[in-house]
Amino acid sequence: MDDPENRIETREDAYDIESWEPRTTTDRLALRLYRLLTGATRGLTLFLALTFVLAELVLVGATVAERPLLGVFSFLSVIPALLLAFYIWRADPTEREPLPTLVVTFLLGVVFAAFAAIINTVGAFALSGLGVGVLAIVPFFFLVVGPVEETVKWLAVRFHAYRTPHFQTAVDGAVYGAMAGLGFATIENLTYVVGSVEMNGGVGTSVTVSGVAVTRAIVGPNHVLWAAISGYYLGLAKIVPANRGPIIVKGIAIPAVLHGFYNSTAGLVTETMASVAGGSALLWLLVYVLVFAGLVGGYLFQKIRRAREYYEGQIRLGW
Repeated sequence: MDDPENRIETREDAYDIESWEPRTTTDRLALRLYRLLTGATRGLTLFLALTFVLAELVLVGATVAERPLLGVFSFLSVIPALLLAFYIWRADPTEREPLPTLVVTFLLGVVFAAFAAIINTVGAFALSGLGVGVLAIVPFFFLVVGPVEETVKWLAVRFHAYRTPHFQTAVDGAVYGAMAGLGFATIENLTYVVGSVEMNGGVGTSVTVSGVAVTRAIVGPNHVLWAAISGYYLGLAKIVPANRGPIIVKGIAIPAVLHGFYNSTAGLVTETMASVAGGSALLWLLVYVLVFAGLVGGYLFQKIRRAREYYEGQIRLGW
């Protein structure tokens, strides 16, 4: 009887049986075609996103050009999210991520936000067309808004930063995720602030605009935290390829659920507290976001802290 071990030892070439590498002309053509299709898909995705976001910026930019104060309010509304992203960047226990890659990730967060805007708008229009009740907004937040927005922020990290040699750890993923979330929050805040102008001859009150800007400043950091969580798990998936798929799914599912929960409860909680305990809804929104973001941030920074302790231990051991 043949010895299986002997058969394995005497087998010299497993090409096209248990292994494969480009050897023949057909193999090389297949490899080139794969790279062509991959590049074309990436290029088409970026082209579509750029087209959508440029169209959006043209519309928004026309209003900002007439009322530059809207641009100032929009910038101010992003500052809390910017500070949070900077803090996450500083918390990285390994090497600092290079500025060019951070900027590209930020811009991709801006660009890919257009996909979320389109899908959310189509979904909302479909719901209104079906004549469903107001209760449908809750599953809409959980099944459409949360998954879609967290996926496009994840895509902003996966599209470029993930492919660079600088993306080496789970915390690197959190840093790039925070930058994608900052980009997403930036374009969303700009859209909300400009959209707050009341269309009575193009005139909007400064009270209305400033109120929207303050609201966006309060809620904007959530996008940074949620995207940092998905980025963290994307980084973990890169260094644990055996379970890459489940890790990525977990990384998107957690912020998507948090996103859906926040959207479903923020308005109800703040309005209820304002009517029961008194005070403005904006004040209670700040309280609610501080508590909510504090819990989410605690979850994220606990992981970053453990990573810091791990890498510091590796350095002490001469890693």
